[in-house]
Parts: sequence; C-alpha cells; structure tokens
Amino acid sequence: MKKKIFLFPNPDFDKKYMGGISRLYQIFCKEYDFNLEIINEDFLKIHKPMENNKDLIVIAGGDGTIHKAINAIPETFFSAYKFGIIPTGTANEFAKSLNLPYFLEDAAYLIANENEKNNIFHKVAIVKDKYKFLTGMLYGVACQVLQSTSQNAKAFWGSFAYNLPGFMSLTNFYDHIKEFKMDSMEFQTGYLIINNASLISKDLAFEDIKDENRDLFSFIYVYPNVTHSDMLWLLVKNQARLNILQDPSIFYTQIEEIHLEFNEKSLFMLDGELYEFSSPINIKHHGNRIEVICA
Repeated sequence: MKKKIFLFPNPDFDKKYMGGISRLYQIFCKEYDFNLEIINEDFLKIHKPMENNKDLIVIAGGDGTIHKAINAIPETFFSAYKFGIIPTGTANEFAKSLNLPYFLEDAAYLIANENEKNNIFHKVAIVKDKYKFLTGMLYGVACQVLQSTSQNAKAFWGSFAYNLPGFMSLTNFYDHIKEFKMDSMEFQTGYLIINNASLISKDLAFEDIKDENRDLFSFIYVYPNVTHSDMLWLLVKNQARLNILQDPSIFYTQIEEIHLEFNEKSLFMLDGELYEFSSPINIKHHGNRIEVICA
C-alpha cells in the first residue's frame, strides 16, 4: 500500500509559489510514489488517524498555517500525527528555530527521505488550557507590527517587510504600556514576547542565546522608561544582530510556566493569529510534543 501524505497548505501557497502544489506532487507522487491528499481544518477536526502508525501532515505555509493545523486537531488524536514543514510563510520562525530547509524542493526532499532517528519532538505551548502555539505569544507593539504589515508587502519583501512598520510603530510603544503581574513580579511594558521556539528564529547574536534552554519559555519585554532614541537603537541592533538581550532597555529571563495578570481584556498574538484574552492567563507546556521531520 502506498504511503499517504496529508498536505495542509496556506490558501495562497499554490499561487505564491507558481503551482506549488503541482511541484510537491511531482516530488511526493511521481518521484517517491506517495499518495497526496489536500486537507483543511475541517478535515483535521473529524479525521481519525491510523492506529499504531502516525499519519504524516505536510504543512506548506508559515507560523500561522502551522498554528491553524495544530489547533484543529482534537486532543484525543494530537499525538497520532507527525509533521513535515514546507516553510513558505513570511518569517517562518518555527522552521528557522529547527534549521529546516528554506527552499520548497529542499524541504520536500527532506520529508520524502525521512530518517526517523533525526526527528525532533518539539514542545507545544498552551494558553488557558485551550489555545496551542509553537513559536511565540506577543503583546503591544510586537503585535501591532505584524497586524500593520500588508500581505502585498510580505509577498514582495518577505521578512524585511516588517522593518518599516516596526520603525513607524516605535512612537506607539507608550500607547500600549500596560501593567502586568507575573507571580510576585510586577512590571509595565508596551512590548512583550513569550517565545516557545528557539530564539535562533529571531536572528539574534550567538552570544545572546548561547546558554538558551530550549525546554523553557523565553520571556522578554522592553522597559517602559525607554526613550525614542533607545527604541531606535534597539531596532538597529536587532537588524545588525548585535547583543540585543544584553541591552539595558530589555528584560530577559527563561521560565518553565507563566501566570500572567493584567487589567481589562487585551489583544495578544499567537504564532501570527490574533486573540483577545481576559486576565489571568496561564501559559504552560502541553502534555504531548509534536514530532517534526528534521535533517
């Protein structure tokens, strides 16, 4: 019996990659004799995977597409899948954190020639015991930059499309300043990142992340008393891959579980998808990890 691959593509994948589905079909079906079935969120909500053998889902898209797939799968079947990633989004931070191939054909050949010994079981974060995310959770200006970047700009410039909105939104930092409480620590910020994937995905300097523990959350925020020149310097340092986490304007720590309190409902972004949460929110790791095909 032919091995089946379930393909979960971003809606724009085929057009963006000029017949991307046909290109994957040539590799998976013509060269490797797999069966390829295109699926969506509705399929994942009702599909029952095979017993004693994990179903393979190939996700063709970015962090948001991966997010939609893992949140569509019922808890009962969550550990019954393994994942191949074709990183065709804008930032592709999850793929970057695992050093996955960037080009479509390279990623497809890696999946087709899977060596199970090289697969990674990656931790899954969950908010309010309901909403899963793999890469990051954002608040404030970090969230606004992703919202204000147009689809056309992302299609043309890729991850560089975030630079101009990032620069323009610096003055809005103070509008987003909110009081938070995490356990006994109280703080204010207009820029908060809770990262679940390796900070390699942020293109940070090696010295910043050489001691990173990938089994913990990275908790990062900008202090509220920063000046405009401070924030501009942070943006420049980030683009130049200098030691941004050691900057006096930045708070950085790693933590196993996060209990966050704040006033009134607020917008947060999980892997590029926008959510409105009320306080408090508990952020922890899911009981199951996902198996990802890696080199």
